[in-house]
Amino acid sequence: MAEPSAKPRTEPLANPFRPGNGVPPPYLAGRDALLAEFERFLTEPHPVHANWVLTGLRGTGKTVLLGEFAGRGERAGWLCLGRELGDRHRDEAKLVEAVGADCDSLIRRCDALAGVGQAVERGLRFLRPRRVMVGEIGVEPAYDAPTIEPAEALAEGLAELDRAVANTGRHGALLLYDEAHLLTDDRRRGQYPLSSLLAALGRVQRDAPRVRIVLCGLPTLTLNLKRARTYAERMFRHALVANLERGDAWDALGVPLAGGGRSFALDLVGDIVAVTDGYPYFLQFFGGFLCSRVPRPTVERADFAALEQALLYELDLAFFEDRYAVAGPAGQRVLEVMARHARSVTALDIRRSLPETANVDQVVARLLERGLVFRPSRGRYDFALPLFRAYLRRQPNLTQLSRGR
Repeated sequence: MAEPSAKPRTEPLANPFRPGNGVPPPYLAGRDALLAEFERFLTEPHPVHANWVLTGLRGTGKTVLLGEFAGRGERAGWLCLGRELGDRHRDEAKLVEAVGADCDSLIRRCDALAGVGQAVERGLRFLRPRRVMVGEIGVEPAYDAPTIEPAEALAEGLAELDRAVANTGRHGALLLYDEAHLLTDDRRRGQYPLSSLLAALGRVQRDAPRVRIVLCGLPTLTLNLKRARTYAERMFRHALVANLERGDAWDALGVPLAGGGRSFALDLVGDIVAVTDGYPYFLQFFGGFLCSRVPRPTVERADFAALEQALLYELDLAFFEDRYAVAGPAGQRVLEVMARHARSVTALDIRRSLPETANVDQVVARLLERGLVFRPSRGRYDFALPLFRAYLRRQPNLTQLSRGR
């Protein structure tokens, strides 16, 4: 009697790509030099710049790098804590509260390492909460010191953390703040969160920078720092996180595929690298989409051609449509004018095309702050994201399709 034939394998093929916000890629390509420099920074007791700034457009992998910094910092003997800042931290009181809570959390780790049992008392001195719970009883503590200025409060919390770190065997404490471009001084509202933070850092780091900070955000963060404090350039080492070079972009696709037993035809890899311009999020998106839709180990150029319209439609909905929406009506008109041009445009080009739109320069400035456009040279503007011009040219069709969902 004949043996029954083996059943064919039905397991889905591996999809190694993970497009997402701050999601670590399967292979972190093109960042080795920057990571090596950061590790050197951690070993220096008195670095030229006591702090770091990471800037770049959305989707270039800044948040992923920030997480990598934290992990490497911990392994190098630093106490690390990260936080994503928000609009509420434009208010100095909210920023003081957030930084105070972060200092308190790290102080507790310091005291646990040093065998000190005073973490609660330490925290209360600089956090000054309105109400403290002792068991099930709420207590409203009284403080001898009067209310202090935000810069003073921040300096007090950072200095307390500095003293706590000195009692441990760790090299220092590292605060890593994402979305830091939101920290803008606003004279009209009388709010100076960034100036206060810089003043506090400068005071605590004069003797030994055991407490350091990494700020991460859109390119406008660099300008915000310069406006906040003239000496900010001496406090921070600035690192730009840009698109991947061609070879690194090939690795970002090829290395994960090889590890998962799949492959893309070489001409297809070249096409994807070219059309995405090495933009990290798009490399992940294109790779992930094709792996999910092609049920064969090798994906060919013909597969991409057959799926291109569906891929772009999904990319529009997942990535571009929200960015277009947040630009607002005036911003959308500016973006549409730019899309009519094959290359960068001047501010004069935009104004001439929109004679009925008031304050065009302010509208363009908001688009710069949101990371939708950038200045390739003085007085000229272009799209900050690859494929955005093509999206805008087909946007009316997208809007009609998405409304019918």
